[in-house]
Amino acid sequence: MNIQSLYQEDRSTRRALLILLKKRGKISIQEAAEQLGISGVAVRRHIHELQKDQYVQTNIQRQSAGRPAYLYSLTEKAGALFANGYDALVNDLIDEVKDKFGASQVSRLFDRRKEKWLRKHEDSFQGLDLEERVERMARLQEQEGYMVKVEKRGDGTIVFEEANCPIYQVAVRYRQACQCELSLFQALLAVPVVRTECMAEGGRKCQYMINSGRA
Repeated sequence: MNIQSLYQEDRSTRRALLILLKKRGKISIQEAAEQLGISGVAVRRHIHELQKDQYVQTNIQRQSAGRPAYLYSLTEKAGALFANGYDALVNDLIDEVKDKFGASQVSRLFDRRKEKWLRKHEDSFQGLDLEERVERMARLQEQEGYMVKVEKRGDGTIVFEEANCPIYQVAVRYRQACQCELSLFQALLAVPVVRTECMAEGGRKCQYMINSGRA
């Protein structure tokens, strides 16, 4: 089962709620209702159904005054809903390469993937300023299912976040996948890029800090 085939009734709304939780991490009933454009009662109903299937959990946030706030987030089980279904096959194929030709050829495999991606897309980055290049990268990654969020800070730093990793199971076993992505960003953006959080290392998201060079 994947997220596209989850539930026959209310599928689109429940799918939108799952994606919202994936992007935001933790969210209240009111925030979810505002984002989805439905009532709080409807959100509670969807949350209840998702909790029954162990896809959503409740987080109690204590406050200095008043009643505690209730926030909702995805469970570890829910992560499987966002998988593309090919991770096991890809890992098996990479294992074969490693067993027959050694770990160095696995690294070469990811390098060739990066080079192929660069050849395909680098022309579309020509003539763009940094913000335009970041926006272009965000669109490409969004098309691949990475659920991208870009934030521009006052000091000139650009924060590039990916709430989903379509190759998560591959990246957990072969960290070369993460290095490949970082190298790709550095090559296409042509500025220093630092990864500050990684899902393959237990993070909630993959986060990159892009230095625009402005103080």
